[in-house]
Amino acid sequence: MQLEKQSIGQLSRKELRELKRLKMVKEALDELKRRGVDADIIICPICKSPRVVDLTSYHDLGFLGSFQPAYYCLDCGWYGRIVTIMTNRPEEDAVLEDMKGAFAPLMEEADEEYSEETPIEEL
Repeated sequence: MQLEKQSIGQLSRKELRELKRLKMVKEALDELKRRGVDADIIICPICKSPRVVDLTSYHDLGFLGSFQPAYYCLDCGWYGRIVTIMTNRPEEDAVLEDMKGAFAPLMEEADEEYSEETPIEEL
């Protein structure tokens, strides 16, 4: 019977809950966009809930810990370090901003190494 439901295009209750949560997040992002606010919202990769909290502690950032933050979903109990992010920023802007943030220290070093005073022949 489950196979029959899927073949005629009906969603399971779990899929409907996930779809409603995603729709709610999208509507919130659309409202923020109308107000002129660019935003990113973290959602749970399992249940698609936006009720995800950052559990990073000094243990995670310490000598023996990881440098990645840890997250916990208040709805399904998922715990992990990789999350899904929904955004209302244009894709090309979002990717560029993320890359600038991730590689900012390297870009600063490169700027210092290859300043305008460095002759092209040395490059």
